[in-house]
Amino acid sequence: MNTINQGSNEDVLKIVGRAVLTLHVHGEALSADKVVSMIECYAEKEPVNIETQRLYALAIEMMSSELITSDIM
Repeated sequence: MNTINQGSNEDVLKIVGRAVLTLHVHGEALSADKVVSMIECYAEKEPVNIETQRLYALAIEMMSSELITSDIM
């Protein structure tokens, strides 16, 4: 894995982790839907930066595929 991809993966995981931690701290039950909603809130508040928005989109995509997988099982 090259450094650029690894850095992007780490940044996406940080975004997802931040959303999970925020929900946990506020006593919310964790679900992929809630994590996606929290990530969307973060994305709206961030300054417009193409790279940052791309990372948020990847995080949302990752959690959305998690929703699809959990619905199948």
